[in-house]
Amino acid sequence: MHEYSDIALTRQPYPTLTGLYIRNIVANLAGNITIALLNAVTPLEFLKDWMIYISKGGWVVIPIFISSAAIIVTLLQHTIQQPISRYLTHLVRNERIAKSLRLRAGRRLLNLPVLLVLANLSMWLLLDIIFTPVMYFLLDMTPSAFFYNFFRVLMVGVIVSFISFFLIDDYVREKLVPVLFPEGQLVSISGTVRISILRRIRVLFGVGTNAPMVLLCVTIAFAVWELDETTMTTAEFSHGIIVFSLAVFIMFIAISLSLNLLVGKSILRPINDMLGIARKIRKGDFHQKVRVTSNDALGIMGDGMNAMTDGLIERERLRRGLYLAQEVQQALLPRECPDIDGLDIAARSLYCDETGGDYFDFIKSGITQLDVAIGDVSGHGISSAILMASVRAFIRQRIHLPGNLGRVLSDVNRQLSLDVEDSGSFMTLFYLRLNREKDCLSWVRAGHDPAIYYDPFSDRFDELHGKGPALGIDDQTVFEENQIRGLTPGQIIVLATDGIWEARNKDGRMFGKEPLYDIIRQGANTDAKDILNECFQALEQFQSGAVREDDVSMVVIKIVGFNSRRVDVRY
Repeated sequence: MHEYSDIALTRQPYPTLTGLYIRNIVANLAGNITIALLNAVTPLEFLKDWMIYISKGGWVVIPIFISSAAIIVTLLQHTIQQPISRYLTHLVRNERIAKSLRLRAGRRLLNLPVLLVLANLSMWLLLDIIFTPVMYFLLDMTPSAFFYNFFRVLMVGVIVSFISFFLIDDYVREKLVPVLFPEGQLVSISGTVRISILRRIRVLFGVGTNAPMVLLCVTIAFAVWELDETTMTTAEFSHGIIVFSLAVFIMFIAISLSLNLLVGKSILRPINDMLGIARKIRKGDFHQKVRVTSNDALGIMGDGMNAMTDGLIERERLRRGLYLAQEVQQALLPRECPDIDGLDIAARSLYCDETGGDYFDFIKSGITQLDVAIGDVSGHGISSAILMASVRAFIRQRIHLPGNLGRVLSDVNRQLSLDVEDSGSFMTLFYLRLNREKDCLSWVRAGHDPAIYYDPFSDRFDELHGKGPALGIDDQTVFEENQIRGLTPGQIIVLATDGIWEARNKDGRMFGKEPLYDIIRQGANTDAKDILNECFQALEQFQSGAVREDDVSMVVIKIVGFNSRRVDVRY
């Protein structure tokens, strides 16, 4: 049973393989014409016999020879291109394509230039073995003429193979690779020949330098070999060598320049394409793709750049999502501190990412009661922001129903535990209630650091402790409410997340709570906003040159108008 490709098949014009046949035939004609023209100026006596034989009707051999070559190479090419032909036929007919066929066609396409080089070279070697002995008897050749003729036909095969490689490679890149590999990734196809840029340049060098040098040297060697058997003078021999050398030079210069254009295009076009896309990326246009047409270093670079643009698109999408999440999360946090008689309040949050898991909130009940919550979700980022928003919603929904703070947090914890039981996420929370009418401070601590309670009259710091794990760990947890009464003006309550005292400087030293105590003590006669600003400035100076690794949130509450009775903290 075949697996089928997910390529969307639409009716559109697809390239045919006719261009491949034409280019291979052109390569064969070019090789034959090159050697034929060189034969006309080659200073060898036996070629004169060949010309006489041609003029007396022997020219019939030439079309037979060329036709035989064309038929053989076309049959070989047709056999080699079968998987590619079947693939294109399915495309034209808008039929589903088996993945196995797509893989075979892609592999055959990438190997096609090399396979046709081998096919052409093998065919000309076969024809050389068959026809050269026939010509030997027809023309009554000398041994030197026989070997030279064998060499010349073999050179036809070499020249044809070189030209065929570059012509076929150019057509494959331009017409067929975009159809079979619309997304690139040619390197991922196993079983293919990878011809590097350096190897292509070496092949081109061989066409333009080594081939004419071998042809010239061998021709001169054979000319010298039969020099004693001819009546050619030294001047005629020298003139013939010079004419032949010029002909070789001109012809191979023309061939090399033509092939240089193809090789240069195959190298410069991908580079220019990547440079153009790089310029667009610098301007913020990430929706660009490099046209990958090879499995060499340029193909790898093209695939890498396409992967990079995909990553940039995804990064941009995430960045916009983070900014949107940041806006939503910032909208959930209080825009300003509540105005409650008898209380001076300041609060602030700083996130180390666009979004975070720190949370604080104010919930007023009439004109005498204020609830203050501060929490810290495990981790930070979008997932923490979502969990923070969920807890906020749970609390605001539950707080208006009957029950003390312990019951409220127990219900919120039960609901949250059901939501996060498989994720391992949790949230610490400190929930505080100030009731001016009852002169009462109540709180529940759910795994969060205790609030700092400072009495300037006794210059005493206490921490508002309480039992209870973080929210989301155990759905059976029952939280207890803690309470004190008799608050007096001047007392300060600070709620914060551990991102403050656990912050580290570039030397790895922690900020700690002692600097906070000093700032609170020194700011006892100032307002809550001044105390808050001093704390954040001290933290910023402490972390100068270091990266903030956790979110930071703080709420400062200063009592300015409660009853004047002083009490000790009890919990």
